Amino acid sequence: MNPKSLIAIILFCISSYIVTAQEVITNESIIQMMELGFDDTMIIDKIYTSDVKFDATIAGLGKLKKAGVSTEVISLVMEKSKQNTKSKTGIYFVNEDGEDKLIQPAVFSGTNDNKVAQRLVSNLINSKQKARLPRTKSNNVIKTNRPEFTFIFNPATTEVDNLQNGQGNVGIGGLNWWFRVASNPNEFVLVKLKVKERQNLREVITGKSSYISSSEGVDPKLAIGFDIEEIEGNKFKVTPTSLEPGEYAFLYQGQVPQGRQNQSVFDFSIQ
Repeated sequence: MNPKSLIAIILFCISSYIVTAQEVITNESIIQMMELGFDDTMIIDKIYTSDVKFDATIAGLGKLKKAGVSTEVISLVMEKSKQNTKSKTGIYFVNEDGEDKLIQPAVFSGTNDNKVAQRLVSNLINSKQKARLPRTKSNNVIKTNRPEFTFIFNPATTEVDNLQNGQGNVGIGGLNWWFRVASNPNEFVLVKLKVKERQNLREVITGKSSYISSSEGVDPKLAIGFDIEEIEGNKFKVTPTSLEPGEYAFLYQGQVPQGRQNQSVFDFSIQ
């Protein structure tokens, strides 16, 4: 085979892969496959091996029914509509352009424990565990004191079970596993971060210990309340109480699967 032919084949394979990777199956795709003569088995296989974006409203399901789509396929559409693709899970806010922006998790740069200092002051250990974020400002800037957030979850039982059984992170992004394990915003806490200008960081207290006892997690007294409205089975609108200008973050406070550490937060600035 000459070099030109080989290059042409390679380019064709790459382009075919890109088209396949970007393909998203919708209600219209299912109707189209039916009209082309695909049977239920082929349609179901295609749904399971593709990204999907289904309309599971009564109107959307009604169109499928009128088109002659089987009950089995419609049931799968309803099931898959509750499970957004991995790239869509997370916390979103509306930016200045009116677009939904995903808050990428920020990783704690380190922790600080003041046990030694407290021991010098008294014979009792009374310390605070602090988690720190680099920089004094978040990249996620919101210019309203009552923002609305959208939480999208994608709980996948088999993936969660595999993770908890120590079988790896099947299908769960390294910085996105919260939205596969959690099921609603009540498993997160909203806090205001303390800004340390001279140290160029933000921090939050994540635990306390004393001579008598110790505790992990954010103090409930520091948690900021928010309203939750269920939009769909795995999609929620979260509206905090009025927030004054400053630095804030959502922290996951639910059960941490075996082999994971909760070292990230979803931070934002109110201006």
